[in-house]
Parts: sequence; structure tokens; C-alpha cells
Amino acid sequence: MLRITVAGLVIGIAAIAGPSTSPVTFNKDVLPILQKQCQNCHRPGEVAPMSFLSYKETRPWAAAIKSAVLTHKMPPWFADPSVGHFSNERKLTDKERDTLVAWVESGAAEGDANDRPAPVEFADGWTIGKPDIVVEMPNDVPIPATGIVNTNSVFV
Repeated sequence: MLRITVAGLVIGIAAIAGPSTSPVTFNKDVLPILQKQCQNCHRPGEVAPMSFLSYKETRPWAAAIKSAVLTHKMPPWFADPSVGHFSNERKLTDKERDTLVAWVESGAAEGDANDRPAPVEFADGWTIGKPDIVVEMPNDVPIPATGIVNTNSVFV
């Protein structure tokens, strides 16, 4: 005889439905993505115009982050994917993109400070490994702010 209890039915349904979804928070879910994919540029002294090192710095940019990741403007990566894989490639996975969007759409909560990962320590200077070759120009090459560079005069 098969006997099913209410508790057993609830446990069975929960197992089928998968793990419960907890709210997406900055400290637990978003900060690790920013550390891996964004903070290399989004920190003081680097090329990006705003820092994403903390919740306080990042929160005002939540809507812009959502827009930028949905339109694939961020992280910027202009290499042709048909050429191959690059060790310093900056691309978000679908899961990372979904997490950032869910964070914004759920109100961009900070979450528990105990969930925050340790800050990343960044190296100074060249960080993508030793280059295969370094080519130096024998003379300075002036690059105009606008217009076209005459390559015939560069390599003379």
C-alpha cells in the first residue's frame, strides 16, 4: 500500500522544483561578478569613469548596468569571436548577465555584509601575461586627434 503524507508531498514537490531562490543581493551575488568582470577597469585610477568597488559606489549605476549588460556594451570586447579564444577575454556568461539584471529588477539590495567576498588585490602595470614579442618603433609616430594616419610615412 502506498502512503503519502503531506510532509512527504511537500518535500517531493520542493525537490522537483529545485533549490529555493533567495533574493539577489550585491554582496552575495553581484560583487563576485564585478570583481571578476568589471573592477579591472571600474576602480579609481583606471579607464572607467566610475568605481564599482563597493555597494555605495555601484548602486547609483544599477539601471545603467542593466542596460549595458543587456545590450552587450559592457564589458567591452571587440575581438572577432571567429578568430579564437583570448586569455584576457571579457565576456559575461548568461548566468552572470541574468544575475546582474535580476539584482537591478529586484531593487538592487545590498544584502548581508558577511556575504561580501574579500576585496581583490590588483597588480600594477601589464597584467595579461608575458607577451610573445614586443615591437618598438624606431621613431615616435604622431597620431592626430582626427583624420587618417598616412601609414606610408610611419614605416619609412
